[in-house]
Amino acid sequence: MVRDKKRLKNFKVVVGKKSGFECEAKMRDFSITIDEPEAMGGTNKGPNPIEVLLASLGGCLDFTGTIVAKEMGFELEDFQLEINAGLDPRGVGGDIDVMPGLQKVEVEIKDIKGIPEDKIPEFVAQVQRRCPVDDTFGRSVDVEVKPI
Repeated sequence: MVRDKKRLKNFKVVVGKKSGFECEAKMRDFSITIDEPEAMGGTNKGPNPIEVLLASLGGCLDFTGTIVAKEMGFELEDFQLEINAGLDPRGVGGDIDVMPGLQKVEVEIKDIKGIPEDKIPEFVAQVQRRCPVDDTFGRSVDVEVKPI
């Protein structure tokens, strides 16, 4: 794949700790409170980081689906997704023999309206191929955490 750094659109999110597991993520004119459920030691003031990540995948699939549908000559009237993921908490708990991240993500399309039934397989393949968040899940991306 060609990487042209001059053509990259950059995104920025600023995250600040509030208390316990609660933090606030700010982007453009928006903010999201991220927390853990009470059963995990949080205060349940917002979705946890994994839920935010999965919501980002769903939102991106919807966004990409709208573009693909239009290019195919259709209007995506409804696109309902259910996203499930598995994580073994022993990894984040420090067990070096267990991956700390998601081990599987499944997206189930619950409803599609506006795409003819015979075009759905092509539509889904294009959406998955072109969705930036899905693409990020599917390959290694360097994440560099820089100390101050």
